[in-house]
Amino acid sequence: MTSANEQRIAYPWRDAAPLPVATTPPSLRGTRAGLVTRALANVADLVVVVLIVLAGYAAVAATRFLLRPAHFRFPTPSWELLLLLVLGVQAVYFALTWHMVGGTYGDRLLGLRVSDDHRARLGWGRCALRAVLCTIFPIGLLWVLVSGENRSVQDLIVRTSVTYD
Repeated sequence: MTSANEQRIAYPWRDAAPLPVATTPPSLRGTRAGLVTRALANVADLVVVVLIVLAGYAAVAATRFLLRPAHFRFPTPSWELLLLLVLGVQAVYFALTWHMVGGTYGDRLLGLRVSDDHRARLGWGRCALRAVLCTIFPIGLLWVLVSGENRSVQDLIVRTSVTYD
């Protein structure tokens, strides 16, 4: 049996101070996010979507290899199919994360939350509609520059807000 002093030597991280948690300043909480923050969140989300599609490609290639190793060739999808897959994965990713967590990975990374006008989480229908609109009309985000309330076209149509959490 080891003494408490020996455990500290063997496991120094037990006594380490916790890392500080980055929080949104109180003055920003609840205010609507601007174009730069939302665009950076979208870039992070695009990286996530591309990684998901690449993982799917690797899974398809591995399955084809396991089924017919002697005649294996990497799949070569057309650009049109690849674009449709990326857009479809993005729409599903947006809808799932907005409904289940209140924000995508990019949103959470930058301290944002997608909610309705009463700061409540969105239902499935609104999440799906907003996801489709954000996927097929991403330039609607630029309306944030014109809107006095920092709302995109998608926010206006679906009555949502992207706020600092």
